[in-house]
Amino acid sequence: MKITSYFLMRKAFLFSAILLLTVLFSCKKDGKLTPDFDNGNLSINFVDTFSITTSVLQEDSLRTDLSTSNLLGIYNDPIFGFVSSSIYSQVLLTGADLNFGTIHTIDSVVLTLDYAGLYGDATSPMSINVYELTSPLDESTDYYSNNYTAHDPTALASLSFTPNLTDSIDLDFDTITYKPHLRIKLNNTFGQKILDADTLTQLNDNAGFTAFMNGLHITTTDSVTNSSLLAEQGAIAYFDMNSTMSTLTLYYNDTSTYDFTISSDAAKYSRFDQNYSGTDVEKHLNNDPNKDTNRIYVATMGRVRSKIELPTIKDLTNDGAVTINKAELIFTIEDLSEGTFDNALSTISLAGIDANGDAVFLTDFFEGPDHYGGTYDETTKSYTFNISRHIHQLIYNTTTDYGLYLIGNSSSTSANRAVIGSESSPTNNIRLEITYSKI
Repeated sequence: MKITSYFLMRKAFLFSAILLLTVLFSCKKDGKLTPDFDNGNLSINFVDTFSITTSVLQEDSLRTDLSTSNLLGIYNDPIFGFVSSSIYSQVLLTGADLNFGTIHTIDSVVLTLDYAGLYGDATSPMSINVYELTSPLDESTDYYSNNYTAHDPTALASLSFTPNLTDSIDLDFDTITYKPHLRIKLNNTFGQKILDADTLTQLNDNAGFTAFMNGLHITTTDSVTNSSLLAEQGAIAYFDMNSTMSTLTLYYNDTSTYDFTISSDAAKYSRFDQNYSGTDVEKHLNNDPNKDTNRIYVATMGRVRSKIELPTIKDLTNDGAVTINKAELIFTIEDLSEGTFDNALSTISLAGIDANGDAVFLTDFFEGPDHYGGTYDETTKSYTFNISRHIHQLIYNTTTDYGLYLIGNSSSTSANRAVIGSESSPTNNIRLEITYSKI
């Protein structure tokens, strides 16, 4: 999302405010103010009948190499269809000049991933494979949710499990109780390969090690185009790959262990895939005349955003100049759109659109979240945005208005979505409520 200069917008707004105050409070010769407030010349008006048009758009690919957590799994959303995520990650040494000695025999090798959350059905079994990358990852490269990195076709591990984020784990070889996490046992050939690596060139530092072992690809066995999951089956697990618990551990020579780390220093990213086949979302994206015009859609994981346009907003000044006292744009969740596991987004963003079609911050955003809004109200099942400054700019700005984007927050780190009543919804329509004064 491009950021329009905060200082330029603030300067423009302050100039407009000063100009407005000058008009409102300029003194007559007899010392009275214009307009004459005592005689009720400044009227307060309310209107919520503006024309609004909407459309649903495919979201751009998302940069995921900077995400605080990585997503893994596949879920069949009854409204949005299938969505999945896989993980690509380097594994790093925890120190320089690693030396396993001259005699080293692998006992086991385990990949541990620290849970950070879950979306979907926690009781659905998940089947995954782990592969070794055949192409390197580069920490100086920007990775996006549609990137591929080549991997060996032979799996290092295949595992079916049910995500468990509540039960602690006890291990046989020590007395420590660990927080919930996922343990994936890889094949011993891979572990022995690392033990046999050259100490001077491949285990001396991370540059040598990541050239020797490029990293791992962790993915679901099913894909979004080949899955038997029914609606509301499956899950997307969130993992904290930067946690000290997210490691690759070699157990060797009966009593020895070594923990490779992933951490924030490792290059890693999530890849997202979607399949909208047979859904109303697909109809909207294809502008199918049979689409449900009472709904619009917003979803994370690089799925969809919605575009909002206010074609008649300048009509507010048809009868003369006005000052905007308050302007709220309100979006309400459509009835029966939340299933057993299909939680609505906790926050969404409303962004402006520039001439290139890129999202830019609205002036109101810089006033802080308490002013700006966008948090889900569970009582009213709605999101409210205060866009008073933006509306003022629209009605007095001569530049082209390209509309607004409604975008899901935490797009690279959560699987949530929202089904929102459109301008045509008979019960949950989008409302632009403006309180203004005629000057």
